[in-house]
Amino acid sequence: MKSMKQFIKTAMQILRKNWLSLLIFEVTYRIFFAEALMKGSNFVMKICLKRLGYSYLTAENYQKFVTYPLTIVFIIIGCLFICLALIFEIHALFSCYESSWRGQKISVPAMIRWGGRGALRFIARYPGRWMVYMAGSIPYLWIHFLIWEVTQTKFLQFSVQQLAKAIPHYYVLGILLILVFVLSMLFSFSVPRRVMTMDRPEEVNRYCRKRMKMRWKRDLFFSAIVQIFAALLMLILYLAALFIMVGYVKVMRSSGTMVSAVLFYSSLIKYYAGVIAGGVGMTLTLLYLYTFFARSSEKKKYNRSRNRKKSRFKQILTSKQVLSGITVLIVFLDLAYLVMEARINLPDVAVSQSDMVVTAHRGGARMAPENTMSAMEYAVEALADVAEIDVQETKDGEIILLHDTNLKRTTGLNADIWDLTYDEICQLDAGVKFNKKFRGEQIPTLDQVIKYCKGKIKLNIEVKYNGHNKHIVKKVVKIIEDNDFTDDCVLTSMNYKFLEQVKKENPNIRTGYTLRMTYGDLSELTEVDFFSVKHTYITRQFVDEVHRLGKEVYAWTLNYQGDMQRMITLKVDNIITDDPELVRKVLLGETDRNPSFITLLKYAVK
Repeated sequence: MKSMKQFIKTAMQILRKNWLSLLIFEVTYRIFFAEALMKGSNFVMKICLKRLGYSYLTAENYQKFVTYPLTIVFIIIGCLFICLALIFEIHALFSCYESSWRGQKISVPAMIRWGGRGALRFIARYPGRWMVYMAGSIPYLWIHFLIWEVTQTKFLQFSVQQLAKAIPHYYVLGILLILVFVLSMLFSFSVPRRVMTMDRPEEVNRYCRKRMKMRWKRDLFFSAIVQIFAALLMLILYLAALFIMVGYVKVMRSSGTMVSAVLFYSSLIKYYAGVIAGGVGMTLTLLYLYTFFARSSEKKKYNRSRNRKKSRFKQILTSKQVLSGITVLIVFLDLAYLVMEARINLPDVAVSQSDMVVTAHRGGARMAPENTMSAMEYAVEALADVAEIDVQETKDGEIILLHDTNLKRTTGLNADIWDLTYDEICQLDAGVKFNKKFRGEQIPTLDQVIKYCKGKIKLNIEVKYNGHNKHIVKKVVKIIEDNDFTDDCVLTSMNYKFLEQVKKENPNIRTGYTLRMTYGDLSELTEVDFFSVKHTYITRQFVDEVHRLGKEVYAWTLNYQGDMQRMITLKVDNIITDDPELVRKVLLGETDRNPSFITLLKYAVK
């Protein structure tokens, strides 16, 4: 406890002297790093996709993309960039801490200069190992930034989900992550001394081993406390920003646009919260490491070149006036960038009253058994514009309505669709598992559904690919043509080759590409009339790009008012939902148009 009090006292002493320079540097550096990483990643993805012959990254070609040799090469280059950024930031922050400990002021340009010099010196001193030292420290030093980015970045979320699927037991993954973090923490304990002293590598290793034997419990405990404190501080700042934003919206916005405004502003806050999380976590973690592992007890310089007489030019360049001017310029550029981003990402957030198409997902799966005649009847009664259905092929070639390849979830029979004939499927009950009042509900054929829906409601027919239905497209198109239903339906699929087959069979049938991710060049998908995308992946930039191509965006599957409001504000063309009546209420403004502060805050947090 005494050591903790001493640490807090020392930390406050260090931060008090140069807190403004530290704040400006971290904000500037984090914005630059985040933008460079994001734009670089997008550029690399486009190159790799093009070389692979894909125009777009989807869940289906994800594995080929990440295992492609060129992708792996770029990942290695990206890791190199991250390691360089880390060693630069470490030296810059340590130069600030050391100056504060010695009672001296340091400017932002000086921190940048020392960061660059220190990084080059460190690489020269450890030419074969510097990247290993940095890579080993990343999980510990950047844990707050990494966690926030994974929770907010859809591509990273999908990657983590694929990793989790590859490991049979979740607790194994948890143990591995904890092990990686602890090893990285132990690894990081040696970095400050390598950075701040001129000790030989073997001396540093000997010092760290000796210290860990003597104080490993205290070091691990303090390290955990610092990380938890950084996370709590970040959470407090994030919630405070949301409170202020919701208060502003409540006072300044008209009642009909409050929800939309909160959804847009909160998305921007979440983005910058990741930047702040990285800065707060890194600043406090390095401050802890500096205080306990590298701080000079004699208040003298570590690992810096001797003072030499400066030329007249250098004297002018490093004068207080010039450094202050550069700092002011940096602050101005930061503010200008933030304002520009706000203007780009926050358009007029008034609720759109355009002709939004409402699609009942699987016929309205919240109110009736999905993909059944009862679901079709509900979709018609609910005044949905379209009913979305899924079709598969039976063993004897009949086209029926079914989402899963296996019948267990909807009927209770653990069997794959391609192993059963239509007569066998007719014996199954597709309604009783949903509700007893639907007992006896059968799985209908596509032909039966089209005959019922003709003149009542349009259909969005998703053709499922399961590896056993190569000729399903031809059969579906024939059923549509036989019923003269071409103008009253669209065909969608996650399999782009199916869409090409549709256009080949009948160019007049509109096609939609169903996506779970949104990365790549849309213009090359020539056989697509619209994009059906999971709503969490839809952004304003994506919608604008699709509309520039003269195509439409369908958003699935929305059952929450806040998500519907966001899609309406983004001006998607079609909302796919299990609750079409709720979408109508949102479109017509019949939901709460003057929500309470708590309700708006819930929208912001979600």
